[in-house]
Amino acid sequence: MNKTKGWTGNMLTIDLTNHEVTRQTLAPEWLHTYIGARGFAARLLYDLTGPETDPMGPENVVIVAAGPLTGTLAPASSRCEVVSKSPLTGIYGRADVGGAFGAIMKYAGYDIIMVKGKSEKPVYIWIHDETVEVKDARDLWGLDVWEARKKICSWHETAKPGSKHFLNPVGSMLIGPAGDACVMSGVAHAAGLGGLGAVWGSKNLKGIVARGSHGIEIAEPGRFLEFCRAQWQRYHDDPMYASTRKWGTLGWVGGSDSRSAVSDFMLGQRFEEVEEHAFEPLIEKSRACYGCPIHCDHFLHVKEGKYKGSKGEGVEGFVQIIGMSFKTASAPFLAEWNNLCNRLGLNISSAGTAIIWALALWKEGILTRDDTAGIEVTEGNEDAIMELTRQMAYREDFGDILADFPVKAARRLGRDSDRYAAHTKGQFAWMPGHGIGITLVYTMALNINSRGYDHLMGGMSVMTPNLRAEFGITDELLTRLGRERYDDEDIFSKNAWGYHPKIVQAECEFEHMMVMADMMGTCKFGTQYNQPVTGIHLPAWKDFLSAASGVSFSEDDLRTAAQRVIALERCYNAREGLRRIDDYPFFLRWEKKRGQPHPLYTEDQVPFDRDLYERILDEWYTFRGCDLTTGIPTRSELERCGLQDVAEDLKKRG
Repeated sequence: MNKTKGWTGNMLTIDLTNHEVTRQTLAPEWLHTYIGARGFAARLLYDLTGPETDPMGPENVVIVAAGPLTGTLAPASSRCEVVSKSPLTGIYGRADVGGAFGAIMKYAGYDIIMVKGKSEKPVYIWIHDETVEVKDARDLWGLDVWEARKKICSWHETAKPGSKHFLNPVGSMLIGPAGDACVMSGVAHAAGLGGLGAVWGSKNLKGIVARGSHGIEIAEPGRFLEFCRAQWQRYHDDPMYASTRKWGTLGWVGGSDSRSAVSDFMLGQRFEEVEEHAFEPLIEKSRACYGCPIHCDHFLHVKEGKYKGSKGEGVEGFVQIIGMSFKTASAPFLAEWNNLCNRLGLNISSAGTAIIWALALWKEGILTRDDTAGIEVTEGNEDAIMELTRQMAYREDFGDILADFPVKAARRLGRDSDRYAAHTKGQFAWMPGHGIGITLVYTMALNINSRGYDHLMGGMSVMTPNLRAEFGITDELLTRLGRERYDDEDIFSKNAWGYHPKIVQAECEFEHMMVMADMMGTCKFGTQYNQPVTGIHLPAWKDFLSAASGVSFSEDDLRTAAQRVIALERCYNAREGLRRIDDYPFFLRWEKKRGQPHPLYTEDQVPFDRDLYERILDEWYTFRGCDLTTGIPTRSELERCGLQDVAEDLKKRG
């Protein structure tokens, strides 16, 4: 097999139609251009699929891609990308996931695993270094993720978890019993958005399972280790480090007057029963993704009450936000509901937002017992929420409609239910009813994303005034960072809903960091997204990548690579017909498409200046080299990014 430094230099392709396995050596120039993970996947998906591709057809592809830092000692670098044309949105579909699979696929010798075609019967793919087999999965089909992984490990695991020799584990990416939702890395890490599990299910692919014994060769190991140690130490100096290690994202949603502003802002009331301290009695230990010094995950055990005996990992802040929307003021219930979603292969944000939609429809009398087979979809009804979640996974009764949330579900149900189904580009929006974020620029960041509504592309939410003062993100710190980074002390500390002449520049630079994290295989919790003072940014990645590969990379090289991926993904969606109007928040797109105000949005809900939004969107398009009318990258921008072939493709398609 090919052996480069940092990368493995290898791509594995499995055609399920004829069970053919091929290996390809990746050219060094291609590796240096697209860097890794998200970059690799964006180029491949653009080349291999398009408007003529049926997302559920055998012509769609499954891409799992790791970054050059995935599986190395670089902090928080265990992640990989899962990418296909999305059956939920019909556009670019991607999900970034942690756990251990990304590292293990690198140890097996592959930067990219691609699956195409369709098997006649259920299968899974077994990879052990150079051994690659398409194996019968009829005994796994219909099992939940936990059951399937347990059975697979009994077949392929050579040592028990308690053994001191348990150093060569099995990594798994599996879909749930119906294969309609997400792909689960291990037992609790979801490649969640876009409904990509449905693509796997359409191919009769239960999952990909791997073990690897190859190392990752580092060009300059001494220098690389020096950079790793320095970054590990820098984390200790960040104001968010201690709280993130203790609480993970559980600490983002409650626990102080400033954080309660989030629940007040979204729901009009505070729910202390699901803030982080409510989960403290359930936490048995902290957990980490492969090689991460932050360990933001937890293992939880409910020891009393209705959900006594419930055990599992992975409860994060979004579960709390959903719990507040459910009006279920119970940490034990949310721990059990989170476990149910993980077992069934459901993304908690997708499933939760669909149920919140149902709760709103029930409250308005749009939904009745006749629709739900007798279930009362009332706020706080834990049993109803659990049953609807199960129905979604198996596409039973009303769950069959909920599984298609948002656009297809609203279309199937009718009755003006679409006004409650907030989304951008077909991807659900979790801010109630309108798609607005917690600041003006954050709203834009949520809505311009290639995969639809998404808080993991940009937004600088950690830099919001008065949001995390209890963790050390004080006005004084925001003022200092503004002065140091942009020679303007007001850029972060003021004007959350007003205009600032440098805010779009700051947002675009923040996006470069977020995209590069996805390309390198680094978790965003290890970057300035969550460690705003000392987290990894382009200067550190330049050092890591140069030492790992033995090739000298500059910050400009990485900046251009990130811009290239942003342009490529936007061009993919442009081929599918997306334009400027698809970059507006839900309520504003509604207004522009229908020529009337959205009936559920009122001006006193959230301050929002439409003219300012148009202004910052224009500035973002200008920064990104996009046409102001269409939002599509211009030919000159594509040529600057080395994407001349993409420019020609768009020209031919008109």
